[in-house]
Amino acid sequence: MRVLPTKAIIKTRPRASFLFACFLLVIGLLGCAEKPEQLVFSGLVMGTTYQVKIVPNNTVPSNRVVSKDLAAQIDERLQSLDATFTTYQKTSELMTFNQSPIKQPQTISQELFEVMTIAKQVYQQTNGAFDPTVGPLVNLWGFGPGYTDQVIPQPEEITQYLLSVGLNYLLLDQQARTATRQFDIELDFSAIAKGYAVDAVAELLASYGLEHYLVEVGGELRLKGHKANGESWKIAIEKPSIEQGGVQEALALENVAVATSGDYRNYFEKEGKRYSHTIDPRTGYPIDHNLASVTVIAQTAARADALATAMMVLGPEGALALAEQNDLAVYLLVKQADGYEPQTTSLFTQYLLGE
Repeated sequence: MRVLPTKAIIKTRPRASFLFACFLLVIGLLGCAEKPEQLVFSGLVMGTTYQVKIVPNNTVPSNRVVSKDLAAQIDERLQSLDATFTTYQKTSELMTFNQSPIKQPQTISQELFEVMTIAKQVYQQTNGAFDPTVGPLVNLWGFGPGYTDQVIPQPEEITQYLLSVGLNYLLLDQQARTATRQFDIELDFSAIAKGYAVDAVAELLASYGLEHYLVEVGGELRLKGHKANGESWKIAIEKPSIEQGGVQEALALENVAVATSGDYRNYFEKEGKRYSHTIDPRTGYPIDHNLASVTVIAQTAARADALATAMMVLGPEGALALAEQNDLAVYLLVKQADGYEPQTTSLFTQYLLGE
């Protein structure tokens, strides 16, 4: 059943609200009553929640911003993207492509082509640490949608499954806007689709001339301009915990996107060993290092989303090396015997609020 989005017009006043979504907290400290109203739209999509906060511009008429169609447009855009990328509907565009004949080009939508293009770029940038074809291995290890009894796969099974993993088997033709499966691969864009959806909503708002907004889908964020009181948008990185663990670090952000990935909630234990849901597509095995979470700040949420996933695969040393080589703003939380040690790149420090 589809849940319609809700709209709230909030008269700004001194208060604080915390939105816990995946591994990010959105901190909304609203301004004084004489400031412009803040619009908030929310709903459900992609198996999670979304929230959009808008501060109307002085240059954009209020009646244009408070359009009765704006909430519907946001929701329709998100639901359309969900229908494109979902792996839970056999008739979705992605699942239809996954069943397409080998070595036969398929004309696809602009949205699917763009996500494939970004995915291939990050795949190459990370030397295969980000690979949307890893889904069958995720299922093999029992972290997919099907039932599992937490059985450890045999090495020969993993080797066999690895033969069908590799985004290098996806051929893209930009001019014709076609995609071709060169081998029997299965694509799953769950580690980039929410970020792409965030970007799509941000582009929709920008088309209205809006300059101050926050878009969040399942914890992935894109922020532009500032809050109603003129301050930067404030978010926080969550402390690693099975339950929501409070604020680890507070950030002040404008005109950037943010994504966080972590492995401290989704795992199982077997015979005293912990198995993470994050599968290294290069080896076929769950990651086995002490990186608990990684937060990436980038210009688009899709790229931040994919890079955060890749860095969870790479581990702390590999993640920092990749970040420094590519001038990325990255914050890591690394497990130690007595807690978690934060490690950051030089570019990230500018966003820290401090105490």
